[in-house]
Amino acid sequence: MANKSIAAPHRGAAVFGTMLRPSLKRTPEAAAVKDSAGLPWGCCVTPLAPAMDTHPNLQTIGADEVPRCCECFAYINAYCMFERKAWLCSLCGTRNELGQRYATSMQRAGLEEMQRGIVDVLEDCIEVDDVFSSDLRPQERPAVIAVVDVSGSEESVEMARTGLLAMLAALPDACLFGMVSVDSSVSVWDMRGDFPHCYSVGISGDGEVQVPLEEVLPVDCMLVQVSENRRGIENAIEMLAPTPPSFTRGAARGGLAFGPAVDGLLEAFEAEPFCSLRLVAILGHLPSVGVGSLQPIDGAAAARDGKKQGSKKGFDGIEASGDYAELADRVVALSACVDLFVVSEEGYAGIDALLPLVEKSGGTLVHYPSVAACTLPTDLNKCFSRPFATGALLRVRCSSGFRVARAYGHLSPDDQYENLYHVACCHSDSSFAVDFEFDNPSGVVANLDVHPTVQCAFSYTCVVPVGEGDAGSYQVQRRLRIETVRTDIGRQALELYSSVDAEVVMSLLCHKIGEAIRKEGMAEARMLLQDWLVILTARYNQHVMRRTGAGMDTSFAKYPPLQMLPRFVHGMLRGRMMDAQRASRDERAFVRHLCCSLRPEFVCLMLYPRLSFFEDLDATLPGDTPLVLSHSAIDQDTPHLYILDSLTEVHIFYPRAAKGAVPFPPPADSGVRAFVQATKEGRPLCPSVYNCSEGDASGLDFSARLWEDRHLNAPSSSDWAVSADLGYDAFMLALKEEVKGFMDSS
Repeated sequence: MANKSIAAPHRGAAVFGTMLRPSLKRTPEAAAVKDSAGLPWGCCVTPLAPAMDTHPNLQTIGADEVPRCCECFAYINAYCMFERKAWLCSLCGTRNELGQRYATSMQRAGLEEMQRGIVDVLEDCIEVDDVFSSDLRPQERPAVIAVVDVSGSEESVEMARTGLLAMLAALPDACLFGMVSVDSSVSVWDMRGDFPHCYSVGISGDGEVQVPLEEVLPVDCMLVQVSENRRGIENAIEMLAPTPPSFTRGAARGGLAFGPAVDGLLEAFEAEPFCSLRLVAILGHLPSVGVGSLQPIDGAAAARDGKKQGSKKGFDGIEASGDYAELADRVVALSACVDLFVVSEEGYAGIDALLPLVEKSGGTLVHYPSVAACTLPTDLNKCFSRPFATGALLRVRCSSGFRVARAYGHLSPDDQYENLYHVACCHSDSSFAVDFEFDNPSGVVANLDVHPTVQCAFSYTCVVPVGEGDAGSYQVQRRLRIETVRTDIGRQALELYSSVDAEVVMSLLCHKIGEAIRKEGMAEARMLLQDWLVILTARYNQHVMRRTGAGMDTSFAKYPPLQMLPRFVHGMLRGRMMDAQRASRDERAFVRHLCCSLRPEFVCLMLYPRLSFFEDLDATLPGDTPLVLSHSAIDQDTPHLYILDSLTEVHIFYPRAAKGAVPFPPPADSGVRAFVQATKEGRPLCPSVYNCSEGDASGLDFSARLWEDRHLNAPSSSDWAVSADLGYDAFMLALKEEVKGFMDSS
């Protein structure tokens, strides 16, 4: 066979049972060891990661009953040492008074909080029987408002209708629901009966709604309970229709007043906070009317900017609109959340400008390049079916010798307390990252009484349905999740190389590179990525190859955990995250958002998609080892089927020998289709599936994603980062020259 496989493992599958994934499974002994290795040191935090025990007993102990260290305030855990009347903190070594609950080892062995892994405990619980009760606080009354773009085609509005019905099926019965439709005006829907009414408001000269929305329809009338008004909600959704051209208001050629709609809704809820609000925006076009209106991008100018590789500041060198940053601050002040689903119909949709609404509030962003590729119904249903947290607090504590230097992701630091972060909202696939640094010259050996240990504590609010028999009842629970992880000490760089988690390393890099793009532009971000890989490769050769007397090694052959790193970096440069010429501005913004918000295994699937093959249609699983992204891995003379999985897209490719010999597309009852369906169900976003075959346009689309081959329009450049377009082999040759120059000069 012509298949070429990748030696290093490439998981691309979810990692269960842990909130914390360190980039190094051994903690560097001191700064000198860490710096000499050239590897980033930190961890990824997935607060709502699925636990091994999917149904923890939350009633065993309350959060206020879990003992905490009197010195560093860490929670008692399985790594603590015990004396007759005291327990020793596993993070700082302080002696603490021992309670009767923990008096004997037999007692401790059966306690939830003394187990290794994720510990879930209950802080508070409120039973709610009437969602409209005046005794409830706003955060105890969950509500969803859909903001729907109806300025587009019938196909896009039909997709929005289907998506909203799928979302409605996933909403809890007790949830409140409201709907606003938007074209060049803003329309509020009254769904209190089976026959909904729509009230439209125009946009004034100052860019806001002409009449405050709370005067058009008060908040308590705008929101209806799902269980009590399901028929009215469904009828209102079915009544959504595209705006006829002759009915456009406020603009010569119509337009989209998304900014005024969000502004009007925020004003209504700021005047009288009523609920825990979640806005779900379904857009298809560039906001172009009123507050937050954006200008279309000229195609030729965009191409010129792409060739310059973003020499200015901001997203690809263009400053984002400040209007949406201000709206985002108001959303956060309300403890609300914004989810954004963009079904692009024509050109630039302004995702990079709208990003602050999503990122500051912890919402979900999904971009569909066309209506045909849209999986909106599945994504909306999944979005409201998975675990979801609001009003959360996150703290990562470290043992003596090191500390958190910086946190990345959609969170904000507390103004008063160090290393405490606010998370407005997050879901089960949300991930954050932290960098570690040493807090003394001696590193982690300064206190020999403790081993390197990291503890994550995550306090959050969630809504839990009571049962099927009580449609209007639910619980508002305040929960605490704790996980403590201990590592061994790495006393030399070689020990760090063998303990690398490449997926976490790349996730940390994505956060750093994404921030560099926003602040310094694409060219500077590429330079930072270049410097990092050159320094890492040089350090590796200094430690490994010079000891053996062998020649230079840029593929990290001696240490398998490192071997995927060059391919991940090449994929980052060649793929949608940093390709300013072949990926649209909306697409780049979307991919960067995903790379800075999802779990490491999903991030790496976007950086270097998984290519695998099925021997026939009935095979239930592909080959164990993924293939390199190159035509050389495709056997055109054997009727195998190939699957290319890049998280948001799945391509099923028929080589030359399979055309005509194997049914196209794969039948619904085939093993290949069953595998693809299982893949879709296990993803945070439902991937679009494309069937491709050799020799037609779809085959060319598949070939363009084989990044290790030379791109047809690859530019000639002395910049090795740009040489990624010349193919992986050329990229590695250029890297070798850069490393040689660096080592000769150092």
